[in-house]
Amino acid sequence: MPDHAEELCQLLKDATSEGSLVKCVFSCPRTSERQFQRVDVRPVEVRGQRLLQFTSHTATQQQHANLNAEEGAVELIRLARFAFRNIRLSTTTATCDARFSRKGKCFLRQEASRKEPVPTEAVPHDRTRNYLIPEGVPCPFLIQTGVMTKDGSVRASHSRKFRQINRYLEFIRDIVDELPSNRPLQIIDFGCGKSYLTFATHYLLTTLLKRECRIIGLDRRADVVDTCAKIVKELGLTNLEFQVGDIAGYASSAQVDLVISLHACDTATDEALAQAVRWQSPVILAVPCCQHELNSYLARSSLGPLTAYGVSKERFASLATDALRASLLTAAGYQTQLMEFIDTEHTPKNLLIRCVRRVERTVSDAVVTKALQDVQELSRQLSLPRLTLERRLMESGHLPLSLVCPSDVDTSHGQK
Repeated sequence: MPDHAEELCQLLKDATSEGSLVKCVFSCPRTSERQFQRVDVRPVEVRGQRLLQFTSHTATQQQHANLNAEEGAVELIRLARFAFRNIRLSTTTATCDARFSRKGKCFLRQEASRKEPVPTEAVPHDRTRNYLIPEGVPCPFLIQTGVMTKDGSVRASHSRKFRQINRYLEFIRDIVDELPSNRPLQIIDFGCGKSYLTFATHYLLTTLLKRECRIIGLDRRADVVDTCAKIVKELGLTNLEFQVGDIAGYASSAQVDLVISLHACDTATDEALAQAVRWQSPVILAVPCCQHELNSYLARSSLGPLTAYGVSKERFASLATDALRASLLTAAGYQTQLMEFIDTEHTPKNLLIRCVRRVERTVSDAVVTKALQDVQELSRQLSLPRLTLERRLMESGHLPLSLVCPSDVDTSHGQK
C-alpha cells in the first residue's frame, strides 16, 4: 500500500489556501504522554479577518488559538505529521479520512460530498453572533413556545432564553461526530421541564443537520408533559415524545446515544448521570442545579469563612459537587470536561458537564486511578461520605476501584 502522507499535507494546504475548509478533527495522539487528546479546527471571523480556530482538548479543559491562513496551514501539517494518528478533513466538496499506522505510514480515503456544498463563511467572533437559529427568521417551535413572534422577532422577555438555546445547540453540534452515523439516534432528555432545549435538539438534528433521531423527554410533572405533547401535535413533529416518569430506574428498549439532563434538581442530576453510564451512552450533557447534598455536610468541615456565609457555602458546594461528578465520570470511562454553559448574566447555573465515550480510545488506567484518588482525597478533606453518584456507580459496577470513606464519617447520613 502506498504512503499518502504527502497527499494529505497537500489537501490540508489546499483547503487552507482556497478557504474551503469546513472542519478538521485530529484525534488519537501518537504517544500517550501527549498533552492534548484531540484538536478541532474551524474557520472563524475576528474583526473582519478570516482565521482558523484551533481548539485543543485535554481530559478536563479546552485551549483556543486563532491563526491566519499561512500559520494555520503550517500547524495543520504539524499536527498531521507528528502529533495525531487520525485526521478527518471536511471541505465544501469532500470528506477525507486519514490514518497513520504505528510505523508512520498514512492511509487515506476520500469521499465527495453528497450534499449541497457547505457554506464556508467563518463564524463571527465579534459581538454580533451568527446563531444556529438566527433572529428574524421564524422558527416554528420558538414561536409556539413564546420565544419568538410570528415574524421571527425575539420577544424581549425571552432574549436570555434565546441566547441560552443557541449556546446549547453549539454544544450539541460539537458532539454530533461522536454519535453513531449508521442508524437513527436515540436521545433521552431527563427532567425536560418546559422542553425548550428538547425541541431545540430535535430542530437542530432533524431540520438543520438532516439526521434521523428519536427523542424522549421525561419529566415527573404531568402538566408540563401534556403541554409539550400538545406542541408536538400542533407542529406535526415526528419521533419526539414526552413521558411522565422518574429518572431513577427508567428503562429504555434501545441503546441510548445521547443523555441530556438540564437543570435537574439536586441528586436528580446524579441519577441521570448514573443511568447514562449504565447504558454506556456515547455522549452525556448535563447542566446541574441545586446541589444540596454536599452542602448538608459542609458544616462539619473546617473550611472557615467558605462555609460561614450562606452564599459562599452554596457556591463552594456546587463547585465541589460538580468536580467530584467529573472525576467519577472520568473513572467510569468517560472523557469529561467542565465547561461554561452561558454567561452568568443570563443564568447563575452556568456549568455544563460534557462526557464523551470514544470507542476507539478508552480512558487509560492511570487517568482512572488519578480520578479515583482525587475523589477520595477531596472526600477526606471535606469529611464526606459517598455521595449519590458514587454510590450509584459502585452499585452498578462501573467504578473499577473501591473507594474507602474516612472511618470517622457517618456514611448513613443522607443515604437514599
